Amino acid sequence: MFRGALFRRTRTLLAKRKDPSVKEMVEAHLDVQHKAMGKVAIYPHRSMTRPVLPINVQDVTSPLFIHRVLELTKLAQDLDCVSFSGPKGHWDASVVFIKSDPNQAEFDVWVNPEIPGYDDRTSAAPMYGMWENCVSCGACHAWVIRPQRVTCTGYDQHGKRKQQVLGGMLARCLMHELDHLSGKTILQQTVGPEFVVSGVAMAQRDLWPANFPSAEAYMTGSHQFFDYVTNTTIVPQGLEFWYAQNTSSQSFQDERLGR
Repeated sequence: MFRGALFRRTRTLLAKRKDPSVKEMVEAHLDVQHKAMGKVAIYPHRSMTRPVLPINVQDVTSPLFIHRVLELTKLAQDLDCVSFSGPKGHWDASVVFIKSDPNQAEFDVWVNPEIPGYDDRTSAAPMYGMWENCVSCGACHAWVIRPQRVTCTGYDQHGKRKQQVLGGMLARCLMHELDHLSGKTILQQTVGPEFVVSGVAMAQRDLWPANFPSAEAYMTGSHQFFDYVTNTTIVPQGLEFWYAQNTSSQSFQDERLGR
């Protein structure tokens, strides 16, 4: 009798409960993002314009360090970021969090990461160009040219030394965050002022003058690389869905320079 009454009551309560609509879920997510943005350092905040201090590796296992890592990874997740760094969260520390794509569950943590010469524009290394955006730089996109593959050395979140050869979006995200550790942003790393556009402009690339601001930047959409070796555009692994979402209203297709 008790179990039957409990069953009937539970069934009644479930019948009265309404699942949240898509609109309600989107609004809730946007509310989380809005609150998270209030915790982000926005350029030219002083955290965005000065080099950070390296972490004492002995401090990596301290409760304070672990707390800050958990705090910033939660912030990055709330913002749907694929990469984040200490300065963005008002933390004067050489710490970077990266994902290879938005669907990766956990961030890879780098402490005191180093890539010698990664921002050398005269390097003969194979390069990718990309329209990068940044949560700390508002709604702008900047054309930034970076090496296709890099070797990074540093420590993990447990203080263990590590060295990895990275390519694709992992390499791109790590170099993007290394800029912040040096007090730089995409606004300093871009080719020139004409290579900085708004997010609205990126959605209206079919209205740009031909080959603006350069032939390769003109033909490269959001979530794409321009390969300077093959002179073609490619979609980084893991960003296929996001690229399709952003190009559904565009008239641009993959092209090759010099055809």
